[in-house]
Amino acid sequence: MLTGEINRRVVRVLLASTLALVTGCVPPGSVSPSSPPPAPVPAPASPPSPPPAEKFVEAFTRLNRVFQVEYERILSERGSRTMRTRPEDAFNALHASLVRLGMIVESRDPDSGTLTVAAPAPRPLSADEWRSTVEADAPMMGAILCPVLGPYCRTLKFEPDDYVIVINATVLAMPNGGSEVALTTRMREIAPRPGMPRREYPPPTGVRMALDKIWAGFDREIAEQRRRAPR
Repeated sequence: MLTGEINRRVVRVLLASTLALVTGCVPPGSVSPSSPPPAPVPAPASPPSPPPAEKFVEAFTRLNRVFQVEYERILSERGSRTMRTRPEDAFNALHASLVRLGMIVESRDPDSGTLTVAAPAPRPLSADEWRSTVEADAPMMGAILCPVLGPYCRTLKFEPDDYVIVINATVLAMPNGGSEVALTTRMREIAPRPGMPRREYPPPTGVRMALDKIWAGFDREIAEQRRRAPR
């Protein structure tokens, strides 16, 4: 009799627990009725809407002006050199340096000392050097663009696609038999953007890095010329 009574009590407890689960009194799988409910998953934030076209024109016009000022300052510091090297030697060294950096010759006139080369951006920089350029100049670009474009400016990506880098070089003879070498650079649009200001000036950090690479290659070529010269 005692065993039958115990079995009947166990059945009643199991039945009560089952009813509680079915009616929702105790969440299934819960260890304790006091367990907190799972936190709701927040809905993904919608991207900011693009501002009107005139805001883009205003923002990038401002950016171009700043890039132009920085470009001219960098050229005044690093864009030219005077050296005791014959003009023909300087011209050949500059030509070799630019070609080694992946630039393609568009025009070449040793008699006038003019040389124009071009290549798809970001040359003469590598892809890693371009990323370093964007990272370095991002705070400055954000300070110019974000006040005009608002939160949308954070969605902009500065990629080198659709641009060609053009470098113009001039080698002039100096009275002492030496040379003056000068460089300029521009960005040429492959796919023009109607209604938008043209972007002609590369980011300042990119200009500095490109000039440093060109001059380093030029110095190596001059050193190689001197090594090969008869003694």
